[in-house]
Amino acid sequence: MRAYDYVNRNIQRGFTLVELVLVIVILGVVGIGISGFVRSATSAYLDMTSREALLRDGSFFVERFSRELNDAVPNSVRISGNAAVHCLQFVPLNWNTFYLDIPLIGESPAVADVIELNNTLQGQSYVPDSDDMAIVFPLRADHVYGVIDPTEPNDIRTRSILSCSDDDNDCTTNTDSDAVVQLTLAGGFFTDSPARRIYIADTAVSFCVRGSAVYRHQSNISAVQPLFTSGGVLMAENITNILSANPTASSGAQDPFRLFDSTLRRNAFTQAKFLFTRDDEQISFLKEVHIPNVP
Repeated sequence: MRAYDYVNRNIQRGFTLVELVLVIVILGVVGIGISGFVRSATSAYLDMTSREALLRDGSFFVERFSRELNDAVPNSVRISGNAAVHCLQFVPLNWNTFYLDIPLIGESPAVADVIELNNTLQGQSYVPDSDDMAIVFPLRADHVYGVIDPTEPNDIRTRSILSCSDDDNDCTTNTDSDAVVQLTLAGGFFTDSPARRIYIADTAVSFCVRGSAVYRHQSNISAVQPLFTSGGVLMAENITNILSANPTASSGAQDPFRLFDSTLRRNAFTQAKFLFTRDDEQISFLKEVHIPNVP
């Protein structure tokens, strides 16, 4: 055999079936490994994205809730609910100031002398409307919402404001000579405030947990707390708290709202607990909110 014939045979030789199968098997094993790595990386990224979205949404809502509750009339927080819905209600402050004198029950005329009310940041002065209430020394929610105790029918600490006047009979301007304006009220109060504080509000706000979401509602200040089972403004979704049948009589481990009375070592505060769950990711927020104002 001549040498060039041997060379030509080697050059013309192709892959055997065994070699092709072996290459395919090797490529399959490598492909499975790469696809598993890609799948794991993709899953980790999606989990992280879901967790971050859940944390962002929950943090935004809890911060909004805390800020609103911080600006509430002292001792105006109350809770009601059942196994389907829990509502926390409070009265946000519109104005607050100090008074020089307020009328007590039986005194006439029912006029309070208060330090002139104006918002220097927004250039606004106080103008009463038909829903405005003046609140003095509220020690419990009943005082804020006008609930009358049959054993103490004169324990009235909330009165409707009828009008506001100053030197020129116009409270819309900050021009009173002694910076004291007069509020004409529907009647007198049961007692003075040790701090001589007077609060003005005209509406109540409720945050209600129901159907895996939180809703915000506004309503009038009334003796009976409303329990909202529909409507409202959606504030947060993916809430998975298990609600107890009576939030005021039990301490359910997952109840979203709880009230803690004051003690000798601390003031009263509201505890909010929200469980957010999405795609098997769960984040818990526990927030204690203290209202800085004093009665």
